Formats: sequence, C-alpha cells, structure tokens
Amino acid sequence: MNTKTFLKTALGCCIAATLYGCGSDDKDDVINTAKVSFSIADAPVENAQEVNVTYKSITLTREDEEDIELLLTNEEGEETPVQINLLDYQNGDSLLVLSEAELPIGEYKELIINTDGCAENNGPNQPTDACNVVDDEGTHPLKTPSNKLKLGSFTVTTEATQAYTIDFNLRKSLVETGNGYNLKPHGVTIVDSEAIGSIFGSVDENLFAAGENCEADTGNVVYLYPQATLAEGEVLGDEFDPELANAPDNVVAPLASKMIEVGEESGIYTYSFNFIPAGEYLMAFSCSAVNDDPETYDEITIADPAEQVKESITLAEGENLEIDFVEIVQ
Repeated sequence: MNTKTFLKTALGCCIAATLYGCGSDDKDDVINTAKVSFSIADAPVENAQEVNVTYKSITLTREDEEDIELLLTNEEGEETPVQINLLDYQNGDSLLVLSEAELPIGEYKELIINTDGCAENNGPNQPTDACNVVDDEGTHPLKTPSNKLKLGSFTVTTEATQAYTIDFNLRKSLVETGNGYNLKPHGVTIVDSEAIGSIFGSVDENLFAAGENCEADTGNVVYLYPQATLAEGEVLGDEFDPELANAPDNVVAPLASKMIEVGEESGIYTYSFNFIPAGEYLMAFSCSAVNDDPETYDEITIADPAEQVKESITLAEGENLEIDFVEIVQ
C-alpha cells in the first residue's frame, strides 16, 4: 500500500498546553495526548473518470467535551481548502491529509469531514468547480449534505503515534440523482491503518457468462461480507443503504464490493479489497450484478454461479491474502 503526502497540520501546544503544559520540565507530568495521522483512500467506481471533492477541515466530537477542528493546510502551513480527486487513490494508494495531529487520548464519538462548496451543488446550472463528478456525459455537480460527511467513532490510545485511513467505497457512497450526484457517508469508513490487510485475486473469465441471465462484458462483481459463514435462512445481499430499510431482515449486507478489472498488459481479470480490518469474512462472485443500486436492495443473485462462494476467510493484520475464483467443471 502506498501513501502519498500532500497536506500536513500540527496542533502543537494548542491542545497539549491545556493538558500538560508546553515546555514543562516536570518529569511527573502525565502524557494525555498522542499523535494521530489521517489518510484518505478510495475504491474504484464504474462510469466515473473523476470524483473531485474540496475539503476544508476535519471535526472530532467527544462526549461532554468541546469539538476539535483540524484545519487543512498546505506545505507552507497556510490554512486552505484543498480539492482531491478520490479516484487518484485506489487499489491500496492513499493520501496523507493530516500528519501527526496531537490529540487528547480517549473515545471520539464522530469524525466529520467538512467539505467546501459541495452543499450548493443542487441543480443542473449550479457551479461545479469545488465538487464534481466527471463521467462519459460530462461534468456534473456533486453534493454532500450540509457540506459535512459524518462518519463513525474511533479511539486515540496511549500509543505514541497512530494512523487512521478514511476509506471511501464509492460503490456505496456515490449516488446518482436527477441533477448530478450525492456523496453520502454510507460506505465511508474509518479504519486503523495498523490493523488492516488486503484481499485480492483473479476471476476466471469463463464465469462471466456462466449464470442464467449473465452477459460476459458487464455485471461481474465480487462481494465481501463481514462474517465467516451464512446462518440458516440468511441470504447474501447486494449493495443497499440499511437506513432506507428496504431489505428483508435475513439479508446480509456486504462490507464492500468490487467490479472486475482487466490488466492492460496481462489480460487477466482481477479484483482487490484494500484497507480491510483483520477478521473473518465470506466472499462471493456474481456475474449478474449489472444493476446494483447503492441505495436499494435489488435482489441480485449472489453467488452466480451458485458455487462461487468462499467461506471462513481469515485475514490477519498486514496480510495480503490471495483468493481466486475459478470455474468449477461438474
């Protein structure tokens, strides 16, 4: 995995002084802060060449404490919003956006990414300079609710230096609308960069038309699920937003999904899941996932063919695990 550095920030004594004093000579002082870095990464999405978002800051919220806002700065230390094309950081690449910010140790309720100029993009004639999506039909407005992406919780521990990756799964979070696109927090996760691995592999092209309603050149997707096996009565689900409550209770939502890609030189069809927390997983391939809407449960057949399921996958920290999907000849 490659990490590129572009933006840096340092809170220095702003936070630390309130906790143990800057320049203190008291050897008995208790260290109540740790240095934390944040990077941004993305997973590929079909039908888009660019997904440009302008970021201003990151806000961290705590229980019964004041919020902490980390402003993005350039290499000269000047506070400035910065536009990032999320599709520049795929397949294990990431962009370091905040480096070694000194934060109080403890539990953080929420990490909020503050965008700049995205909320105004709510019509076909609105400006698209700050936030936009470029696809085959042109440049379209990209909107985030209230210029904020509210993500989940995380913990700052007593370790000297910690690193987190904000992982955008655009197959979940990028939603097409009548006026452009919305970028939703669903599908954007915070992962501990030291406790992750990757799963990758090849897919036999004979599987692409092996299902009853499959076409060889479209709809070929690998799904990753956050459990080792299926319980009795459970069904593997396609992408959907659980907040919309449009899927039956027995449907297992995928953690992530990836369209199959073909190597330009090798001609081999592959997939890869990166920034995946260590744990137990199940995977499945479907050749009939051509109309997988990120918000709505579409009842796509997974697996398709039915035997293309991989259960009881164990991913260790730092592991790059290869899982191939091959045709099973009866």
